[in-house]
Formats: sequence, C-alpha cells, structure tokens
Amino acid sequence: MKKENLIARMNAYNIITIFFLASLAFLPLQAETYKSDLVDMFMGVQGFSNCIIGPQLPHGSVNPAPQTPNGHHDGYDPNEPIRGFGQLHASGIGWGRYGQIFLSPQTGFNAREDGHDSEKSKEIARPYYYSVQLDRYDIKAEITPTHHCAYYRFTYPDTKQGNLLLDVAHSIPQHIVPIVRGKFYGGEIHYNQETQTLSGWGEYSGGFGNDIEPYKVYYCIALDVKPQEVRITDKGAKELYAQIKLPANPGEVHVQVGISMKSVANAARFLQEETHGRTFEQIKMQALQQWEKVFSTIEVKGGSEYDNRMFYTTMYHSFVMPRERTGDNPNWESTQPHIDDHYCVWDTWRTTYPLLTIINESFVTKTINSFIDRRSHQGVVRPTYTSSQVWDWKQGGDDVDNIIADAFAKDVTGFDRHKAYELILFNATNERDSAYRTFGWVPEPAERMSVSYTMEYAYNDFCGAQVALAMNDTATANLLLNRAGKWVNLFNPQLESHGFKGFVGPRKKNGEWIGIDPAQRYGSWVEYFYEGNSWVYTLFTPHQFNTLINLCGGKDEMIARLSYGFEHELIELDNEPGFLSPFIFSHCGRPDLTAKYVNKIRDEHFSLKTGYPENEDSGAMGAWYVFTSIGFFPNAGQDFYYLVPPAFPEIVITRENGKKINIKTIKTSTDAQYIKSVNINGKILDRPYIRHAEIAEGATIEYVLTNKP
Repeated sequence: MKKENLIARMNAYNIITIFFLASLAFLPLQAETYKSDLVDMFMGVQGFSNCIIGPQLPHGSVNPAPQTPNGHHDGYDPNEPIRGFGQLHASGIGWGRYGQIFLSPQTGFNAREDGHDSEKSKEIARPYYYSVQLDRYDIKAEITPTHHCAYYRFTYPDTKQGNLLLDVAHSIPQHIVPIVRGKFYGGEIHYNQETQTLSGWGEYSGGFGNDIEPYKVYYCIALDVKPQEVRITDKGAKELYAQIKLPANPGEVHVQVGISMKSVANAARFLQEETHGRTFEQIKMQALQQWEKVFSTIEVKGGSEYDNRMFYTTMYHSFVMPRERTGDNPNWESTQPHIDDHYCVWDTWRTTYPLLTIINESFVTKTINSFIDRRSHQGVVRPTYTSSQVWDWKQGGDDVDNIIADAFAKDVTGFDRHKAYELILFNATNERDSAYRTFGWVPEPAERMSVSYTMEYAYNDFCGAQVALAMNDTATANLLLNRAGKWVNLFNPQLESHGFKGFVGPRKKNGEWIGIDPAQRYGSWVEYFYEGNSWVYTLFTPHQFNTLINLCGGKDEMIARLSYGFEHELIELDNEPGFLSPFIFSHCGRPDLTAKYVNKIRDEHFSLKTGYPENEDSGAMGAWYVFTSIGFFPNAGQDFYYLVPPAFPEIVITRENGKKINIKTIKTSTDAQYIKSVNINGKILDRPYIRHAEIAEGATIEYVLTNKP
C-alpha cells in the first residue's frame, strides 16, 4: 500500500473516531439506580397505617412532611390540599403527635389555620427528598433532611407578594386531629436582621406518649434572602406566627430549619454543623447516600419489581423510628445515647430490634445504654415515652426487658450487663402489677386488661429469668421461671368458641371464672384484653408453646384451631401479639402450614396500595415483612429463628461486623412454596429453626423448596 494512501486512511479513521467520541457527549448517560428509589413512600400513607410521606434520615430526629386538613394521625391525607409543612412527625402510630414549627409558602398572605390550603400536583416522595407543586400559589416546594434539620427550597413565581408563614402555635393534635385534644401554651419568635435568622420555641401538650405533660420544641431558621419585612404576631396561647415578606420576584428561596427538643442554642448548632455552607443538592445527595448505606445491608436478587419495591419499602419503615437524639435531651445532661420517641417498645421488641441486631447491632447497644441512662436519672423505664417523658400506662408488659434479653441471648456487646440486669430486676420486683407479683396472674377486679397483662408479664418474667441465668443468679432465675408459667391459671378449659375449647379468660381472685366470648375484640385501655381477643392472646406464650399445645388438646387440635382461626380472621396480625401465631404450626410438626399462612398474611394484608394490616407501629410491621422475606423469623428474647421459604432466589445480608449471610433458594418446580430441606454451611438441618450463633459470624444457607406440603 502506498504511504500516502495509508496516511489518508489513518486520517479518515481518526476523524471518524473523533466524531464518534464527540457524539457520545450528547447521548444521555445511563442513570444510576438506587434502592432508595424503590421505596414507595405512599405505602402506609394511603389507608390508615399512619406512615409519614416526608423524608428523613435513618432514625433521624426530624421528619419534615406536608400536612393537610382532615389528615390522619400522621397529619396527612393524600386526597386533601396541603396546608403547610411541619418538622416533627411520628410514623405509624395510632394517635397524633407533633407537627410543629409549621411553614406555609404563599403569594399574598393569610395566617388563619384554614386560610392557606393549596391544591397540589406533581408530588414526588423519596426517603431523602420530597417535592410538590402548590397550585394555588404556583410555588414549587422541595424538602431534604439532615439528622436534626430540614432544608427547604421554595421556587416562587414572579410576584411582588411572596411570603412565608411561620406558625409556631400549630400542631397536629390541636389543628389536624383535634380529637387528640392538643394544646398550645405560648412561645417566642425572635428575628435577627443581621444573620437573617428566626429562632424561638413553642410549648405544647397532647398526643401519644403523654397527653397532659407539656413539652417544648426549639427552632432556628436561616434564610438565604433578606426579607423586606418580618412581622410577628403574638397573642399568647391563641396565636404565634411570623409573616416573612420576601423581596419582589424572589425566585428560589432556601430555608434551613434546625430543630431541638432542648434549646435554641442546640437548634442553631445543628444548622451550623449540618447545613451551613452546603447546597440543597449536596444535602439531598448526603441523605440519599445514608439510605443507600442502610439498604446495602440486605441485597435481594431475582424478585419482581413489585417484590423489590415491597421489600425496600418495608425495610425503610423499619429504620424510621425511634429517634436518635443523643446530646439533645431536655431533662438531664448526659454523655450517654438518648434514643427517644418509642411508640412503643410493646411493638418494636418483637421484630424491629431483632432486625437491627442482624444488620445494625450498634443501634441496639445505644438503645440499651439509653435505657440504663434513663433509669439512672428517672428511676424507671416505661415501654412508651417521647420527648424525654415517661407514660405511666402500658399497652403490654415491661417490654424493655425483652429487648435486653434478646441482646443477652445474641451476645450483643457494648453495654454494662450488670446495670442492664439491675433494670430488669427492678421491673420484675416493682413494675409488674402488684397482684401479678403476688399471684403470678392478674385477678379481677383489675384496673384494666387483666388477661393480656398476665400473658405479657409472663413472657417478661421468662426473659428476665434467662438474663438472671446469664448473670449466675439462679435464685432469681428460678423465681421468675416459676412465675412465667402461672399464666396457665387464666386458661379456662371450658371456654368455647367456634367449636374449640380452652382459652385464656378473666378470673376472680377466689377462682371464679368470668364468662366472655373469646372471639370478641376489645379496645384500648379496657377490661380483660388490650386491642385484641382471646383467640390471639391465648396463643401468646412464646416461651411455652408446648404447654399451650397440650392444654389445647394436642398438636392435631392446635393445627385445626390455628387453621380455622386464620381462615375465619379470628387470629389477626393487626397488632403485635399475633406476630408469632403462624409459627406455632412449626411446633406442631407442620412448618408447611407456617409457610402457607405466612404467605397468606403477606399477600392479603400487606400491599403498596393499602399499606399494613393496621398502624405500621414504628417499624414493627415493616420488620415482620422483612423477616418473612429473608427466610427466618425471630422468637425475640430467645436465640433462634423459625425457618420460612425466602421470597427471593438470592439474598445477601451484610452484618455490621462485615460478615455475610448468603441465602440461596432452589425450587424443584415453578410452584414450589414449601421447604423440602435447608442446609447451613453444607450441613442439612433436621429442625425447622436456626440459632443466632449459626449466622452471627456469617453463613451460607440453602433452601430447597417443593410444591408438596
């Protein structure tokens, strides 16, 4: 080939190459996919699960979100116009709380509670970001969170009437769900022209956790534009708000809100540490990265898009509550962790904390240290508390004990075992109902819930006994073990329902039975049972299922009872005492029926559209779904997990210690849904459960599924 021809061809090749590479710059880049974007923030918002649609960080102290007139206890109804944006919310609870430090961007100005509602469009909700168009004002509102702060970006139209309302008097219990009977006591708003900040506090009462005791919320708000005017209206306990009049044609207005339960100084410090010098997009990306770190701990493969969305949505809800407020405790100074807003431990000990033990063990350690710290300053640690207050009423037992016992059983470290045991001893000898401590069961007449209290106290005693054994206190262990078995005194062998005999029921001190219908569902804080029926509470014996099975007539009779109960909706999972009920089949030699009814519950009572069986309950329902997806389910307070068919062909769980649990599922047919065999690290199991020690340092688990029960 002639030299000049070669050069010409090379030049042509180079020109084509340069043109091709240049053209790539104009092609759309492949968007990176994030697990966070699989989360459906509308799950549990539509319906009555009371989840929060606004973004937050894992266990974040703030949870900014929109609120609407006629909102549910989360403050929001997707079908209603948006009233404004509050900075504090409690997710998944059945009685409203918080909602304070309320912002409403407006064109024009109206400070009336119902005077600035706006129809909405273009709503986008992610764990790390929320956006909506306020159609009334043609304002785009965007939110992204830090741990203690909310960062807003309001995009105004061209207008000379741009305003921002700061309403300090507003709260969910008083204004969105008035049945909760919230109250505002007054507060302060200060404006610093030099720094363009507003700061102050409001004092409130009302809501789940403590509906009488007032508490304060402190705030510091930074603006990136200089207002034309800030006009403050203070009418004491009636009204407290500020009109922030913006300059003409303000365009994008950035508003950073720091929130503290302790002081204005803390709120200002949070702003300085978490948002100062950072753009909205930078904060948004940081929030996304924190959620991606959480979701990376469980990698699911091979599922449908819907399955993936359900999994990561329920996992998201497992990491929302409680709140970490270390360093922001309003009641005492301490260097110890401060884990707040437990709504309540009665829910979360069963699934939420066992899930955290698997993938975020350090948070369990922090929680136990916060329990110990709370007792050292307040003397008691009740299972429901918020804003550093203790609520005297218990939905169940002294379930802080169960979280500690679960940590002992699974060798969680980082807390003072002696102080943790002292807390358990105090509860066992002081906090149980006095009649229970005397008899081992609560006789009638009782203040409330004699039967459900007895069943839950019995398990508290069992958990306490296991910790006593670990601490070599055999005398206390024997005392508590003995008491943990006395629930049988409330088992009435003659009590009948739907053809089945033998249920727990109320009994007088002299031994006389009180007749009830075991299928009757009771309400909150009433006689005999808390939010459930005897069909459910009879089955709540996590430590003595074999005893229960014998009392109910043996394994065949229990299988028939459970099957009938699930088929006729007599055994429900809308409250946590029913969580273990489908796993009782495994104690009867029928793990296939455990699989059948777990799937039935998952398919019929959990969905992106309708939410959870009832209130999501601060991660308890979400974690139930996560556990039943990954193939094993905890009997919390003890060291083992029931085996169920995983919902995905492959799952990789990365523990906080870096160890991996690799789970693989092999189906012998496309319709295989029952476990044929399970091997762990190459060893075939001859039992329907695994122990925590078998997975603590990593494991490989292989399930073989069949279509034959």
